[in-house]
Amino acid sequence: MKNSLKFTLSLVSLLTAPSVQPGNLAYYADFDTSQWNVNASVFACTMSQTIPRFGEAVFYRQAGEALLFHLEALQSDMAEGRALMTSAPPSWRQGLRELDIGYVDVVRSTRPVSLNETQTRVILAEIFKGMMPTLTRRTWYSDQDSVQVAVSPVNFQAAYRSYESCTRDLLPVNFGQIERSTVFWSSGQMSLDEQDRAMLDDIILYVKADASVYSIQINGFTDTAGASRDNLENSRLRAFAVHEYFVNHGVEEDILETRYFGETAEYLIVPNERTAEDRNRNRRVTLLLRRR
Repeated sequence: MKNSLKFTLSLVSLLTAPSVQPGNLAYYADFDTSQWNVNASVFACTMSQTIPRFGEAVFYRQAGEALLFHLEALQSDMAEGRALMTSAPPSWRQGLRELDIGYVDVVRSTRPVSLNETQTRVILAEIFKGMMPTLTRRTWYSDQDSVQVAVSPVNFQAAYRSYESCTRDLLPVNFGQIERSTVFWSSGQMSLDEQDRAMLDDIILYVKADASVYSIQINGFTDTAGASRDNLENSRLRAFAVHEYFVNHGVEEDILETRYFGETAEYLIVPNERTAEDRNRNRRVTLLLRRR
């Protein structure tokens, strides 16, 4: 019975293979070895499939970003240029034909293919249909040989449910989006408005989740309208309005470095203000986050 079962699985494995032309190097996961792995955190969600002898197919969504797809290669034989992307039916769905999806860029790297959000959604839809998104590109060492890399839909549905669970817990932003942030102030405004508070709330959520953030530098600046002494005081009040908001919402005060500079010339975004728009750009509190 065991031998019969093993033979059946091996036969099905062969039937999952995409159509391979002579001279092609074909990489794909067999039916009985196709596994999807999900790595989950509040910072990122990853679904990956090991492709034997090639590397991995990876769906990756960072907090605050869209879902993207890329290939990680142990050693890529793909030539730089454009690869054909097709949707190939597994052999047990013989009534369907292979469809051309389009072309994607290939680079000579251990990450030879990186897709944008639209392309990622296209191949995701094909996997949901039970199809095998397949990339074909000639090798860098021969015009007669090609590389085919196929992504298997086997066991994908369960992995996707785990991925969706992960996305519900993602932070609204990632470090790159908040590392340098700015609160702009209207003329005469001395308190944070709803939009300002929403931005600071996202930063607070991130800082509480990432223990490697050890410093938030808060710097207050103004435009050059009015008296210099008043401008220095205004920059102080605005900087400390941000400072106090952080403290009141649970950020440790000892990581805050708060300073104020008024209309100091070297810090003006627009040195020679001519319009209200120029002054609006200079009237700001900037935030710089540092992490270990």
